[in-house]
Amino acid sequence: MRILLIGGAGAVGTALTAAWRDRHELSVADLRPPRTTGIRTVTLDATDAEALRAAVPGHDAVVHLAAVVPRGAAATDPRVVDLALRVNVGSVVQSLYAAHAAGVPRFVHVSSLSVFRDYGRRRITRDDRPDSTEPYGLGKRLAETACAAVADERLTVTSLRLGHPTTTGLWPLWKSPAAAPTDPAVRLALDGGPAFAALHPDDLAEATERTLHRGGPPYAAIAVTGNAGGTTIDDDSARSLLDWRPLPRDQEGADRS
Repeated sequence: MRILLIGGAGAVGTALTAAWRDRHELSVADLRPPRTTGIRTVTLDATDAEALRAAVPGHDAVVHLAAVVPRGAAATDPRVVDLALRVNVGSVVQSLYAAHAAGVPRFVHVSSLSVFRDYGRRRITRDDRPDSTEPYGLGKRLAETACAAVADERLTVTSLRLGHPTTTGLWPLWKSPAAAPTDPAVRLALDGGPAFAALHPDDLAEATERTLHRGGPPYAAIAVTGNAGGTTIDDDSARSLLDWRPLPRDQEGADRS
């Protein structure tokens, strides 16, 4: 499959390119070169609609990963918030339009469980609806709305709501994108509740791979977390639509299935 990864030089894109380099024909569109070697690259600003329209044709799927994550003081900086909305919302909309015009049949929007205000602090139930108003979570909510609006019988669109993706070296721990280099990784836990593992990059890659082939409705938002037991969110969409759940692993990350 010919796959374009928009913003594919970041942490999640690196997990995907490392897992897919021998399975698919990959192109990474980013301002930075990908960390995985041997991948075709397109130097591209994700907010440049004309560049997106030029890059998308000729692919079987588009995976949109470009994101700005305003945390801490940056979340109240108008310049950072403006950039985040242009990348996290505007770029997704332009990429959707480009994919639809080019006849690309599959589009994956890498979203976040940050669309829920209290994700990671309490268990999200089936009755909860996205309610975040902070810049990052709100931007992901708005982009999901655009994805649902554009999806149709010609373009299957999926928003993957990732929960705490991490690296192989850190798993089962996680480190915030806003953390300083000297800050330690942490074991995740709900407020006053049980600990849970972050999302292993191999599980992330497998879930995204299955998304490229899923059936079902033209649009779906699917939660993808490292918590198989439902501690953090009551959502079986990954199992029902993708036949996916994270693999059991020992503390070193080795597959125990």
